[in-house]
Amino acid sequence: MSVKYPFNIVRFERLPSTNNQLKSLRKDQAIPEFTVVITCAQTAGKGQAGNSWESEPGKNLTFSLLLKPTYIEIQNQFVISKAVALGIIDVFMNFSQDFSIKWPNDIYYRNQKIGGILIENAISRNIITESIVGIGLNINQEVFTSDAPNPVSLKNITGTDIELNNLLEQVVNAILKYLEKIKTLNSDSLNRQYLNNLYRKEGFHPYKDANGEFMARITGINEYGHLELETSHGDKRSYAFKEVEFVIS
Repeated sequence: MSVKYPFNIVRFERLPSTNNQLKSLRKDQAIPEFTVVITCAQTAGKGQAGNSWESEPGKNLTFSLLLKPTYIEIQNQFVISKAVALGIIDVFMNFSQDFSIKWPNDIYYRNQKIGGILIENAISRNIITESIVGIGLNINQEVFTSDAPNPVSLKNITGTDIELNNLLEQVVNAILKYLEKIKTLNSDSLNRQYLNNLYRKEGFHPYKDANGEFMARITGINEYGHLELETSHGDKRSYAFKEVEFVIS
């Protein structure tokens, strides 16, 4: 039987950003860990490095989750991203086995993007005192009008509408389950689970860095969350966020 974790949901009809709203709430008052801020319409959703996130009002899940992971040291912060992505994948696997995690924190269906994660950490004395985890998941939206190259939704995949509140509860509970596992699992075990669910986990594929395109295979994710690749010529390379691009035709 699956464990259900207590979490508090704060709903808004319309917001520029759930991450910013959650940061504003916790400045004004003490709010408990696992508070969720969710909106039907997010007008200025953010992705990594300032990218925007398109979401049709009332069709998708756009929310932020407050964590207080004081048991995680700053050098291990990428473990939060692993837990969040694995929680989402666990739920989405109920719809199809073709979901994966595109490093560092996108959720993919085959070669199309269905979700993104933006994590903002507050740090004190080498400890993560607070994490605000912003999540955008394409659920019932059928048509995408932005210049995003490869969006897809659960309805595009399944052909049916998904009940959003029930799915939100499933996703948050799955994430919190993995956060609990961080306290008991060794890092090798969690890293294996993450690697087993990675997009392009097998074989050589095209990538692009500052020097141009090349073929490489994924060999791992290091302790800092960097992507480790081996090129078709046998060169070993390590990349931080935004230093390398997946070339997707």
